[in-house]
Amino acid sequence: MKRLTITLFLLVYALAVYAQSDAVTLWDELKKQGQVSMNFSLKGTDASGVVVSSEEGKAYLQGSCYRIECGDMLICCDGKAMWMFNSATEELVIDQDEAMPFMKATNIRKDQKGNINATYLADDITFKVKVSDIVPVSTSWPASYFTIDESSLSENVIVTDLRE
Repeated sequence: MKRLTITLFLLVYALAVYAQSDAVTLWDELKKQGQVSMNFSLKGTDASGVVVSSEEGKAYLQGSCYRIECGDMLICCDGKAMWMFNSATEELVIDQDEAMPFMKATNIRKDQKGNINATYLADDITFKVKVSDIVPVSTSWPASYFTIDESSLSENVIVTDLRE
């Protein structure tokens, strides 16, 4: 379960932060698509080529807000704060979105089907992200779609709020 959480943290980093240089990030590329829903796959390999993580999920993007659904994880961001809820472990972590570490794409390209492929390096693990089935959405999602209401969760959920 920790591997899934770490992998999804890294995906969030890849989706959520802007480049601090002229490098184009996956986030920059996806924002060009406008308000969209999409599928993604994420595969991490170590230096010897061993697959250490492999995940698939669905993501929704609207301006600076996003929602990622993957396995037992739900990650929501309203552009200011980020909520990461793991239903299997009943844990919710809330953090400032801008507090996420910077990650930069080393290779972003579109294939003939319109899929976006990117590569990220984090902690000596190479992550390959493939974003597919990018579908424009004409009706806006409500702001609440990009947050998690703590009061709607079971009282067994452990909440850690890291916002300042």
